[in-house]
Amino acid sequence: MIVVSGASGMVGSQIALALIEAGMGPVRGLYRSKASLDSARRSWDFQGHGHRWDEVDWFRADLEDPTDVEAALEGADYAVNAAALVSFRKKDEHLMLRGTPILTEHMINAALHHGLKGFVHISSVAVLQGTEIPLDESADPQRKGLNAYARSKFDAEMQVRRGEVEGLNVLVLNPSVVLGLPFWADGSSRLLRSAAKGLPAVPGGSTGWVDVRDVAAAVVHGLRQPSWGQRFILSGSNQAFETFYGGMADRLEKRRGPVVRSRWPYELAWRVLAVVEALGGPTAQLTKDSVKAATNHGGYRNTKATDWGMNFRPFDATLDWIASAWK
Repeated sequence: MIVVSGASGMVGSQIALALIEAGMGPVRGLYRSKASLDSARRSWDFQGHGHRWDEVDWFRADLEDPTDVEAALEGADYAVNAAALVSFRKKDEHLMLRGTPILTEHMINAALHHGLKGFVHISSVAVLQGTEIPLDESADPQRKGLNAYARSKFDAEMQVRRGEVEGLNVLVLNPSVVLGLPFWADGSSRLLRSAAKGLPAVPGGSTGWVDVRDVAAAVVHGLRQPSWGQRFILSGSNQAFETFYGGMADRLEKRRGPVVRSRWPYELAWRVLAVVEALGGPTAQLTKDSVKAATNHGGYRNTKATDWGMNFRPFDATLDWIASAWK
């Protein structure tokens, strides 16, 4: 049996579906929120796989409770850890820094206790730093200088490596910005809603992007052809934010927002919004960390993953798929 944590989220639910489609069941999907589980069900229905929903053993578990996690991994052969908190909001920093590493720690401890054959961890390229752009797997994970989200993912990775030292077979996958169907409230779904609403200005930065279906395919590939102890960057292509937001605007028949390449207007805007929030106003959607991410010029190499046997969908095909779910 394969246990997938975070199975009601955008990434985890796609992994559970891919495992079922690949005939690798039984699969137990761990979830905490019914609302998120409903979003996962909508995603499966949209993709034409709703009839397979009951093939997953949907298991409600609080991953912050080690007793729940021990019970959830009972009888498992493998685990896929896709559970994490994703946010750039200042008020969520404590939750991320505490929550994501603890969830992973409990998953690792239970995997060791039950003697699992292998553990696949969904990390992030956010933990990688280096001077050579685009980055590849030679970039060392470093905690210093990372934003709160990246530090939470770094600390989670350290738990995984601790499990490896204690004898657990581990595989670490580091996706770039994951694009999937827009049925969830958080994560990259926020980018999609922003694109659908229309932005007053589009930042001039760039980053790596990957289709959620390709992340799920990498998990299937990693369990079929294990490369334990390895790290693989999962990134389909490097694209400017202008390409993403403009491409989505065109597909949704919205007006393209003007591209503002200077950083200072965004730096001013997040500070003003932070003050408004502090005075009791709405939660700021633009933050120091999100501005930095959107105005930096970054990118990633996927050579190691393609040599491993991975294929990545074209960026335009992913945007077409997402847009078809919005209409």
